[in-house]
Amino acid sequence: MKEQTIAILMATYNGERFLREQLDSIMVQTYHDWHLYVHDDGSTDATMDILKDYAGRFPQQISLLDYASQGGACRNFLSMMERVDAPYYMFCDQDDVWVSEKVEISLKEMQALEASLQGKGIVVFSDLCIVDEHLKVTYESMWLHTGVYPQYLRTFDDFGGHTANVTGSTMLFNRLAKDCCRYGAQKAIMHDCWVCLCTLKEGGLIHGINQKLVLYRQHGNNCLGSGDTEAKAVNWTYRLRHLTKVIRSNRNYYAMLASLGYGSIIKYIKFKLKYKKRIKLGRY
Repeated sequence: MKEQTIAILMATYNGERFLREQLDSIMVQTYHDWHLYVHDDGSTDATMDILKDYAGRFPQQISLLDYASQGGACRNFLSMMERVDAPYYMFCDQDDVWVSEKVEISLKEMQALEASLQGKGIVVFSDLCIVDEHLKVTYESMWLHTGVYPQYLRTFDDFGGHTANVTGSTMLFNRLAKDCCRYGAQKAIMHDCWVCLCTLKEGGLIHGINQKLVLYRQHGNNCLGSGDTEAKAVNWTYRLRHLTKVIRSNRNYYAMLASLGYGSIIKYIKFKLKYKKRIKLGRY
């Protein structure tokens, strides 16, 4: 089998409800030079039956990776990234729906950036449209809903100060960005965040595409969701009500940053406040 331009990495676990819709949205992409690699993390429902059906019908485009369960989405995605070699990579969740031009638009944006930034690790990512389990739109823009400002995620320091940043299912990254991930990932809390942080640490680029290329389905059993409140509503009252969760989240996130040599917790707090100030000013 010849090497495909793009390796799409899909991590699955008990995803039978929506898996076929996601697979179908990949199969009708306007760009065709891709290969889908799937690793299941020990599903007990019909997920594997669905995957075997599609892999049997489309063997030139879908491969099922057979190795031990990894115990969660982060390790599952990173384990596939380690095992698959390709010029470009995309992460894929099991329960979303991709816009048919998603791969084509992302690759064109990537190649335009590579033409002027040769030798750099690059991650491109897009906005998402948040939908319910029936694909009814609940929020037109994930970026506006959660306060993602791509123009302020250009450095390792800035990215480290904002936890809700790049959604993995929207990412396309080149092999050089993958090569940036040479640090031990024991403290990584999510695969998408880890790839972006490692890329920026090595002087690469994170670039946002201001188009909604994924229907981000929220159905109550998401591994990670879109958040239950808008960024502007996350005030001190909200934080006090969710204090334990906030402390645990920040502790784990800072541990990941510290493993990459980010610096002191004072620096982390400084850049978090800087990012929050930008959101408050509404500088989109």
